Amino acid sequence: MRSAAKVLGGVAALGLALVLCGVAFSDRASAPTVTVQLPANRAAGLEWTLDVEPAGSFQEVSQDYAAVDGSHPDSAGVQTFVLRATCQGDSTVSFSCVNASDGSVDSTAVYRFSTDGPTISRESVDTDISSELMAPWEAESAA
Repeated sequence: MRSAAKVLGGVAALGLALVLCGVAFSDRASAPTVTVQLPANRAAGLEWTLDVEPAGSFQEVSQDYAAVDGSHPDSAGVQTFVLRATCQGDSTVSFSCVNASDGSVDSTAVYRFSTDGPTISRESVDTDISSELMAPWEAESAA
C-alpha cells in the first residue's frame, strides 16, 4: 500500500499529467500486468469502476486508495488498479467514476492496450476528468 506522501511526491515530480494517465507496466513472462492510477474523491461519493473489452482480456489483481490527507482516509486521493492481461492482442479498459448518490457518471478514462507475449503497450488514453476530481491536484500544483 502506498502512502499518500509517496503518491503526492511522485505526482509533484512528474506533474499533473501523471495523475491523469499514470500507468506502470510489469513484464513477467507468465502474467504481464499494468497499473493505472486515477484521481479520486471518496468523500464526494465518487468511485471508479472498470469495464474490459473483449470481456476477460484483463483481470483486476488489486485495487487500492491512497488519500491525500492521511487523517481523513476517504478524502480526495488516488485510486490504483493493478490489472493482469489474460490473452494476447488489443484490449480496451474503460473506467467510469460513478456518483454513488445518483449513479451518474462523473468522469471517464479509456485506455487501449496491446498485449504481445510478456509485454503490454499502451496504445492510447482518452480522459474526461471532472473539476471536482481535479480540484485537489490543481490546488497542489498551484502551491
